[in-house]
Amino acid sequence: METFNFLVIDDDKPTISNIRAILTKAFPNAGMLLAFNGKEAWELLQKQQVDIVIADYDIPEINGLELCRKVRASQKLKSLYYILTTGYVDKELRIKALETCVDDFINKPIEYEEFIARLRSGIRIIRLQKKVLEENKILNELARALDKQIQDTKQLAIRFITAKMPSIGELLKRVATGSTWIAKLTGNFDEDELQEIEFASHLVYIGKLCLPDDLIEKPVLTDGSPTNPLMCQVPVKSKEILNGIGTLENVAKIVFHIWENFDGSGIPHKLQSWQIPPQSRIIRVVLDFEELRFFYKMTADDSLEKLKQNSRRLYDPKVVLFLEQFLLEYRELAGSINEKPLQLQELKEGLVVARDIYTYSGLKLVPAGMVLNEKVIKSLISHNTTDPILGYVWVKI
Repeated sequence: METFNFLVIDDDKPTISNIRAILTKAFPNAGMLLAFNGKEAWELLQKQQVDIVIADYDIPEINGLELCRKVRASQKLKSLYYILTTGYVDKELRIKALETCVDDFINKPIEYEEFIARLRSGIRIIRLQKKVLEENKILNELARALDKQIQDTKQLAIRFITAKMPSIGELLKRVATGSTWIAKLTGNFDEDELQEIEFASHLVYIGKLCLPDDLIEKPVLTDGSPTNPLMCQVPVKSKEILNGIGTLENVAKIVFHIWENFDGSGIPHKLQSWQIPPQSRIIRVVLDFEELRFFYKMTADDSLEKLKQNSRRLYDPKVVLFLEQFLLEYRELAGSINEKPLQLQELKEGLVVARDIYTYSGLKLVPAGMVLNEKVIKSLISHNTTDPILGYVWVKI
């Protein structure tokens, strides 16, 4: 049988006895706690399970309205049903109480029929709240189960890919790490989109499962063109495989457009710059960087330089700049061991800029090798207010 717990707070003992008698008659199975001041009531609320509070406004220590505010501020207690009682006929107090935190307001002397009707109304609300909480709990459990299924699907797909191409497991991890880092740095993606980028990074080669064995461990594009005519099928097959899984619709779109070139010469649809999904542009830059290191054994510095040479032709130039920030952050560039990152407010005259300074819009403000002076520093700080500086300012040690 469903039971409710009441907390009655009043410093007038006859009033408490009256309320107690009414509650006992109307709700014989209900639990009941009594308090004679706000401080005592607050202590009881910390220790006992309570569903409905019936508090007089004018109680010692903490008045009934202030106690209600404390209840609403508590993460544990904020959903309690709170009834304020008072002997004052004060419309302003009533309006203030109902607008701020109180659920209901009852004037004294308490009339039995009205009091019971108000309590039953409160109980109906509590039941609805409990039902909503229970339903939310079920929905959260279903969401967790769905998320686990998605993660399991991801792991299964990755296992298929790495079983067929065992040597590229670490490459895909690095692509996922770099792509997610860059996506976060741009500030343009929410948590779900970041997960999709991370997922898509691991699945870039899923379309290769349909290729002959001698092509599987070759890059899809070489210098922006298909390494083999059959490579044109990789994005198409990727989309066919991933579209069969409803929750991966966005991931399928990202993977499908990874091999579009920035100038509109790529595959499969020859999309140009702004037409290419931003997630695909990010993964493409990181993927080609890692492929240059993996397939052609190039250093990180040489791979980055090659990407820079092909900015605007093959790659989104801003993403290439973001990649450089990522590589500097992880100290993967050879020269970075003799450089240190500084915030704008840390810049001083005489420091030598180690890396070109760009803004988020892609504008180069200061070239590498420049010696900072007061005018340049002020200009950087001023420009940062309208077009923020990308990452740190790297200076020579």
